[in-house]
Amino acid sequence: MTRSLAVALILALAGAGAPAAVNAEDAPKLYRVESGDTLWLIAGKVFEDPTIWPALYLANRDQIKDPSRVYPGQELVVPEVAPVDRAAARQEAEALLQ
Repeated sequence: MTRSLAVALILALAGAGAPAAVNAEDAPKLYRVESGDTLWLIAGKVFEDPTIWPALYLANRDQIKDPSRVYPGQELVVPEVAPVDRAAARQEAEALLQ
């Protein structure tokens, strides 16, 4: 078997079990952490309200053990936060800071 045929076969088999394409609207929004970022700063960027940082923490508890530490290269899920839920997130932030 030639090398190009083997590569084509591997690529075909790899794609055989691939899931269907995800609609861009259905895909979760992600944020890649940069050097110097904190949940507070990220929330300010993505929600335009830094006090909603607990929403980021709760949505990413699988990879954030300590909300005061995020690391460059981490990809965080940015959850949808309804306006009515923003007040609860702010209250949670205040409780965590006390």
